[in-house]
Amino acid sequence: MSTADESLRRRVESEAEDVAKLRYMASEFAEGFNTGDVERIMRFYGDSYVDINLRNAVQSRQERREYYAQVIRKGGFKVRVQPEEILIRGDFAFVRGTIKLSPGSALGDSAPKELRYLEIAQRQQNGSWQVMWGMDGPVQEYTASTE
Repeated sequence: MSTADESLRRRVESEAEDVAKLRYMASEFAEGFNTGDVERIMRFYGDSYVDINLRNAVQSRQERREYYAQVIRKGGFKVRVQPEEILIRGDFAFVRGTIKLSPGSALGDSAPKELRYLEIAQRQQNGSWQVMWGMDGPVQEYTASTE
């Protein structure tokens, strides 16, 4: 095998490992949320996080911990997180997916809710990933006009 082929093989294997780590993060987030284990969630956050949905978007690690603790306390719902696309560009990853909230959600009624999300994660020196920016919102129906 040529040096170029070997280099490509290593890059492909490395990217597959990174995608697996990012998918694992999503499943651990859901498990932590659904069991009320805020520390399990916080393993994937660094010193600060930008939550685009919040008026005061930049949160310290402690503010993010308190945010999740409050959301979980209000509770009444479970989450399922499904990453649908993961793009890795150097030390940054873009993760797009769906969040499903079970009936009885904090959004006010018993109908299931479906959100779309986008997160940006950064690879750490030890090879792990931490989420640094994120946003989510309800799925909107769109049909192209035939005019």
